[in-house]
Amino acid sequence: MSKTSKFDFSDAEIDSAAAEGRLLSMEIEFSRACNYRCPYCYVPDAAVPPDELTPDEIRSALRQASELGAKKIVVLGGEPFLFPQLFEMLDQIGSLGMMAEVFTNGSLISPENAERLFRAGVRVSIKLNSLDPDIHDELTGEKDSLYTALRAIAILKDAGYCEGEDDMLAAGSIISSRNIEGMASLWRWLREERITPLFEIITPQGRALDNRHLMVEGRRLQRVFSELAAIDADFGRQWNPQPPLVGRKCLRHSYSCLVNSVGAVMPCVGLTVVIGNIRSQRLKEILAGSGIISKLKNFRRNIKKPCADCDKAEHCYGCRGAAYQMTGDYLAADPTCWFNAGKLDQIKALPLDAASFIPHRPPISMVGRIVKVGDNAGDCESLVMPDNIFLDENGILSRSALIEAASQSAAAVNSFMNDGRILPGMLVGVKSFRFFGDARSGDLMIISLKVVAEFAASHNIVVNISVEGRLICKGELKICVFEN
Repeated sequence: MSKTSKFDFSDAEIDSAAAEGRLLSMEIEFSRACNYRCPYCYVPDAAVPPDELTPDEIRSALRQASELGAKKIVVLGGEPFLFPQLFEMLDQIGSLGMMAEVFTNGSLISPENAERLFRAGVRVSIKLNSLDPDIHDELTGEKDSLYTALRAIAILKDAGYCEGEDDMLAAGSIISSRNIEGMASLWRWLREERITPLFEIITPQGRALDNRHLMVEGRRLQRVFSELAAIDADFGRQWNPQPPLVGRKCLRHSYSCLVNSVGAVMPCVGLTVVIGNIRSQRLKEILAGSGIISKLKNFRRNIKKPCADCDKAEHCYGCRGAAYQMTGDYLAADPTCWFNAGKLDQIKALPLDAASFIPHRPPISMVGRIVKVGDNAGDCESLVMPDNIFLDENGILSRSALIEAASQSAAAVNSFMNDGRILPGMLVGVKSFRFFGDARSGDLMIISLKVVAEFAASHNIVVNISVEGRLICKGELKICVFEN
């Protein structure tokens, strides 16, 4: 990918940042307060969290991003202009030598703040989903929202936006079943107006789960992407259509992360696994210790089939948010990508039977399903069957069997994350196990695992086992896993 503006990053910059553990950008929510109600929003709940970041905490996060090499801060929401200290934070971003990009619905853009944004060199992306007023209102949950967006664009242009080829004014659109027929005309209009179109597909999360009719099938998306590429050729722009972003690639996990409004750090808004919180840990430590970030920086080795076999795999990993939301596995192939349309049977989705992921067989095997995988973590289910050989005469599972079930669960999660390869390994130590109750015949145990340390083949894993929400034991395993 060639660099098209100062707000983009070249492949060389991305590869270098990934190799050196640096950031190029960071996405951040100053607040989730919003005056619109978009039916596809990634935020499932309209309520504003009571413990959002303070201005001082936001400043600290921005400084930490700068120290990690970030060149750009992307301000999300909520509606950023509802945040009282927005311009204070934008000034802070500039003082740290970083660029700012703000995604807004445009409802609070005024001549005064437009001039401030332009003087500060802030890129503004206005929500613009359609040129049809009824469709636009439907996709924002707000009456007259198209007029509002166009008014904001006019005000920004009056302030100086679009006077040069600086790419400072953009329009963000989500492609849905309601607006897809108008995407081509909207794209052409934006190019004619010298506004950068930022179009993307819906990630199945948040409110989109309650509005699944808005989702668009992959082949139809492919036709629209191809149509938009043909339009861009008329403007002297060449790119190959591939999801999830129109005209661009998404490799953000190689060089970016999200800090949400309560300080939780996630790979992005779609890959909703919390890898830490800036209130309790430095951003550098959070990113360096994240298994998800590590694996996605080396995505060419780790993304699973059929994405791994795609001829675009050298420079694409699909939408990690869509993969995680639809399969529970952030390394799974992207089910929404049209290149995978005829291969969906090859994409495994959690929860999943664990039998093929562990070397154990009845009557020793006890893990039933892999339920969830996370950041160096996973959950498994184990149903205590009446014929379990570790039950005593009272139907109580022996406590040593709880440790064995935890060890098998660790093997299952490890194999799953290694694309089904069962790696040789052994339990070499048990530490600080405490028992608070028993598991009995018929109980469904939830076994939660978290890798807390790794050295070569050695993995230290914290284990919590519960039954019906009641913790029955916790402790730490030391397991050695060897590559074949």
